[in-house]
Amino acid sequence: MNPPSRRLQWAAAVASAAVIAAGVAFFDWPTFTVLAFYWLENVIIGGFTALRILAVGARTERYVASLAAAAFFSVHYGLFCLVHGFFVATLFGGIRALHGIADPVLLMIGRIAGDRIGIVVVLAMVVAAAIDAWRALARTDADGPKAIRNIMSEPYGRLMLLHVILIAGGFFVTALQLPSLAALLLVAFKLVYDLRVLSRSPSLPVPARAGGSLAD
Repeated sequence: MNPPSRRLQWAAAVASAAVIAAGVAFFDWPTFTVLAFYWLENVIIGGFTALRILAVGARTERYVASLAAAAFFSVHYGLFCLVHGFFVATLFGGIRALHGIADPVLLMIGRIAGDRIGIVVVLAMVVAAAIDAWRALARTDADGPKAIRNIMSEPYGRLMLLHVILIAGGFFVTALQLPSLAALLLVAFKLVYDLRVLSRSPSLPVPARAGGSLAD
């Protein structure tokens, strides 16, 4: 079965940005809500990365190695996301850490889950991440000796870049006298970033037709 078209990724990215923008413009979503959604997107991407690791292991029958790698990645990447979420929740959500670093993050997730409109954003992010993982898996040389290691390293660059951008953007939004307008600018910037990443991702190889070549 062929992976979905890249157009679906673009549509999902635009849809999530549009719903977030509508939430800011019409439902008075604060900057914290915007940042919380983008933090959750990193978590979703991490989940699909772990599934890609397991899929490559199953394809090459390296079950134990892939399971160990997926477990290590989940803990390591999860800690990065936990710290990032802690900063978002405490700095911009005003959530106090009473019993540990995880408490503000769990409360932040609870706020997202309690917003019915926000569920649409989460679903769009899940669709985009699932399509990206599917397409990336189709490009992966599972027999390569570094296939699993390369998959493990992919999300960290995005995580660190967005961590800096979103934290800095959050402070910028908070400092302005027009927080809603600034939040919309942050949404627009994030959408441009996502679309540029999608446009730079390599295309899937086009299979040759049976009995002929691509030049036919």
